[in-house]
Formats: sequence, C-alpha cells, structure tokens
Amino acid sequence: MSALAGVENSAGAVLRRAVELDGGGRYQESLVCYQEGIELLLQVLKATKDEAKKNHYRQKLRSYMDRAEQIKHHVLKEKEEGKYHKQIKIVENATGYSYENLFKPYVDEMLTEVWVEDPYIRHTHQLYNFLRFCEMLIKGPSKVKKINLLTSRDEV
Repeated sequence: MSALAGVENSAGAVLRRAVELDGGGRYQESLVCYQEGIELLLQVLKATKDEAKKNHYRQKLRSYMDRAEQIKHHVLKEKEEGKYHKQIKIVENATGYSYENLFKPYVDEMLTEVWVEDPYIRHTHQLYNFLRFCEMLIKGPSKVKKINLLTSRDEV
C-alpha cells in the first residue's frame, strides 16, 4: 500500500468516526475528528494527480468543512448560553489531567460565580484538590467573585 493510500484510509476512518459522533450528538468530539480528517484529506488532495479524483475530494472536503463549521457555531452558541456539557472519563490512577487542561476552556472573563457540587469532600487531600481548583479559577482570565461548594453531611 502506498503512503498516499494509507493517508486516504486514515482520512476515511477519522471522517467516518466524525459522522458517527456527530449523529450521536457528541459535537465537540465530532468537530475534532472532522478537523483531523479534513487535514488528512487535504494532504490526499494535494498529492492526487487524477483530475476526476481531485474533484471528488474537493466536493467531499466542501461537505465536511461546511458541517464542521455548523458544529463549531453550534458549540460556541451552547457555550455562550451556558448549555454546553462535556463528560470526561478519567480512569483510576490516571495522570496528566490538570485543572487547567480540564476547566480552562470554560473559564472566561464573563465568569463571575462558580458552583461546585461534590457530596464527598471529607479528607484533607480532597480539600487541597478543591483549593487547587479555586486557585486555577482566580488566576484568570475570569472575574470570579464567589465560589460555592455544595457538599453533604458525613454519616458517621
């Protein structure tokens, strides 16, 4: 298999995943896949000599780029309306998930108040984690004036 065919196969796989995620309403993830797939397909287009294939790739690219742009606007609108929701699964003992990596994309100058609901803050390390989260919030660019923690009573 040639290098071009390998890139073409990768582009197809990534774009199929984008469409699948898009259909499942997982827009942020689908947007990332669309962007990666488009980039790969552009490489294929540049390396292709056959004019009919080039036209086919251009048509596909236009379609994927239009959809990616629609999703981008949808995600931005949801963020502005405060409706954006993203679930991140972190397996036990995983590393590399800083508060900045996880939360900074949602912290902007419009943010003035934060609510944290965690029914299990009991131990010193959990309090330190909450403190680190609060420090990340006030470093900016937000204008956070109030941080609320809703927890529950310890059933001893």
